[in-house]
Amino acid sequence: MKRYQRANLLMAAAFLLFLVTFCLSRWSPWQKETWLSVLYFLAQSCFIGCVADYIAVEALFRRPFHLPVGRLIPKSRKRIIRKLGEVNRTLLSRENMLKKVETFSASRLVFSRLEKEENRKGLERNLAEKAGTWFVSFVKAHKNDAASMARREGEKKLASFTAFAKEKILSEMNREEWLDKILEEAEKRTRDEKNREALARFLEDRGDKEEKGFFGSLVYGLGKFFGAIDYDSLADSAMDALGEEIETWKEKDNPFRKTLLSGWDSMVRRFLEEEATERALGDFGRILFASFPVEDKVEEAVDRFMEEWGEGRAFHEKLVPQLENALHHAITAAGHDEGFRKRMDRFARDLAVEIISYEHGWLAPAMTEVLENFTDRELNEFVESKVWSELEGIRINGALVGLLAGCAFYVFLMWVWVPFVGKW
Repeated sequence: MKRYQRANLLMAAAFLLFLVTFCLSRWSPWQKETWLSVLYFLAQSCFIGCVADYIAVEALFRRPFHLPVGRLIPKSRKRIIRKLGEVNRTLLSRENMLKKVETFSASRLVFSRLEKEENRKGLERNLAEKAGTWFVSFVKAHKNDAASMARREGEKKLASFTAFAKEKILSEMNREEWLDKILEEAEKRTRDEKNREALARFLEDRGDKEEKGFFGSLVYGLGKFFGAIDYDSLADSAMDALGEEIETWKEKDNPFRKTLLSGWDSMVRRFLEEEATERALGDFGRILFASFPVEDKVEEAVDRFMEEWGEGRAFHEKLVPQLENALHHAITAAGHDEGFRKRMDRFARDLAVEIISYEHGWLAPAMTEVLENFTDRELNEFVESKVWSELEGIRINGALVGLLAGCAFYVFLMWVWVPFVGKW
């Protein structure tokens, strides 16, 4: 949508009204009528209010009508960037971030989003498609191994199948490839406008609830009013800086990348050794053996599985819906499992503390550096893109204030000043 569209239309309407009333007051039969004089006076007031606030708003970013006024945003760029950096360092201090982590609940965040049926179905469908793709490729790659094992052991070795699957996951999972995929997905999330908006609202909510004292509240309120504290730009800068930091984590010699990789195997092993995971793998194995005649030639079963479940339309119409249904039951059960939710929260808090402790201090300088690298034109565009709707409201209010001020001034002249002077 074009910026300031409503305000520009209102100014154009005020200008047209001014021209019409001007012409009527000069060359119409009603030029001596009181109502026309009042309308002409109010049209002037409204148009003057529109033009005045247009010039005031434009002077923030440009030189309206080439008037000899400085552009306030480029002129004050150093002070704006410095104040944003100070606000960032205050709000995003290590102590404040660790305090937020203490009360952070990953399970509540995840399962509250999944309460919406649209979000839950989208996640289940996405996970089912990815799990189905991985499972089909896994079956193709290990058809011969699974067939020989089934011939020797059959149903008696269901536990061996579970152990086999766990060992294959541990031995064939490419740590760096999976980490790069996770980092790539995380980087995409930093560019998502919904995530940026959610972060801005989260920071604004936390900033509003922060205990500041009288003067702190006063300064904070003024900062928000005059735009020195802009949570949208803060969230955008944080996401941009986080995206740049994630980009550094992709480098092979990055220390934090090495830290993540060093704990990867133990984390996956602990996950696979969980009783719930082993039970889920066992249930999966039983369902698989019950659904397909594994006692016969597994190769034929795999071929039939690929034809009936794993390829073409069958994959999307049969396998994915089955996995989606299983995931639905699993997610529902996990949401009601307090023990699982506590473990999930503990893991998320430990990871957040480790990241904050390791990367503390990079966010505010990184955001400041990003802003300092902006040209005057880019800084103008960055600031204006965040506040133009509020500035449009100011311009609309200018028209209304001009109209009301003109009305009040006319009333004062006609019913106070003129009678008062007439007495003398």
